[in-house]
Amino acid sequence: MFKIAIIGRPNVGKSTLFNKLVGKKIAIVNDTPGVTRDRREARGYLLDLEFKVIDTAGLENDVSQNPLSKRMVEQTMMAIDDANICLFVIDGKSGVVADDLKFSKILQKINKKTILVANKCENFDEEIFGKEYYRLGFDKPISISAEHKLGFDVLYLALEPEIVKYQQDFADILDETKPDLQIAIIGRPNAGKSTLINKIINSDRLVTGPEAGITRDSIAIDYEYQNNKIRFVDTAGIRKKSNIVNDLESFSVADSFHAIRFAQVVILLIDCNMVLDRQDLALANEVLKEGRSLIFAINKIDQVQGDKEVFMKQVRSQIQELLPEIAGGAILALSAQTGYNITKLLDFALKTYEQWQAQIATRKLNEWLEMAVSNHKPPLNKGREVKLKYITQIKKRPPTFVIFSNFPKVLEYSYKRYLVNNLRQFFDLNLTNIRLYFRKTENPYEGRKEKVFSKKTHKKK
Repeated sequence: MFKIAIIGRPNVGKSTLFNKLVGKKIAIVNDTPGVTRDRREARGYLLDLEFKVIDTAGLENDVSQNPLSKRMVEQTMMAIDDANICLFVIDGKSGVVADDLKFSKILQKINKKTILVANKCENFDEEIFGKEYYRLGFDKPISISAEHKLGFDVLYLALEPEIVKYQQDFADILDETKPDLQIAIIGRPNAGKSTLINKIINSDRLVTGPEAGITRDSIAIDYEYQNNKIRFVDTAGIRKKSNIVNDLESFSVADSFHAIRFAQVVILLIDCNMVLDRQDLALANEVLKEGRSLIFAINKIDQVQGDKEVFMKQVRSQIQELLPEIAGGAILALSAQTGYNITKLLDFALKTYEQWQAQIATRKLNEWLEMAVSNHKPPLNKGREVKLKYITQIKKRPPTFVIFSNFPKVLEYSYKRYLVNNLRQFFDLNLTNIRLYFRKTENPYEGRKEKVFSKKTHKKK
């Protein structure tokens, strides 16, 4: 698909333009310069045009003393190289500044097709600013207001011939199929989420570093593994609500929870040096509440001193004790830095996804229920027999079942755990969370009026 990179110095409105082209607020927008750090891709639309649009970090002039800024600029340059055309955005209110001139020379040196866009031009005066913009060495700038979606008709006229030509040239090789599986990687700040994705795809696609909280937007990365098209979503680190002190971090956390809701599999990455606190449990519970399948990945296992197998045995025991509903779920050690167990993690993800969308025939379910009840009968209800009459699967993703009984409340506690564990084992659903509900069977006589027979005797004729 035709790719458009939006570039420019910080705080000129790149993310606002990105959101308007995508049609929803995907990128975080804030008055603070330098909010965007990774490049972010999404499908964009402009009238009848369809394309991929890439939001990038702001190009900064002096990055020699700031390693993080240097890595952000490297990501922007990779986006420029990947794009078919660049929208070079400048601030229409402040006019051309030194950084704009510097980066225009970089773009001309690369010889990338570029459209100059003057943003924030609600009251654009071409006579005043026209000559100034020509100093950048590009054609006449397109004046827009991304915030109010003004000037997009002119932008359409500039993009339309380029996109049409691309579609004609590459019509035979365009492949825009959706991914088979979407995996969100979540966790606390600095757990190694971006490093893990970079290791999986074998590329420095995401900005990483020792600084906590580098990732702010949720970034989607497409990857193919064993003929499966997988979309990984890197998310911002999620801290406790009480530790979130500004709107920018609040937006980042909200974006992370949005990624959970739209994933099929969620990998909860935990730093082995800070194993399992309340925040990790809260994240795990949020994933289960949303009905997503969950994998625990204990990262930085290479830093564990002593017997790693004993360490992981303790971790598994702790997680399964605190979260019995994921009994049997994948809990594995890995190192995002060295690549240890990365392949095993991907294999678990595929198998977990397969179980998460399992559909079991009603006949087989009822055969299992009969066997489970015969092996372990339910408790009596005030001396009366509790009958489990029928089971059916009402939905998948995750597998959800309903059992009909004459006394459903009696079954809600220990007997429910027995049934769930037995169901997991019998149908090989150990890696996915499942839901089991009980409903009361309808009494066929309930609500009917009793028949009153007349006591009148009839005389014999």
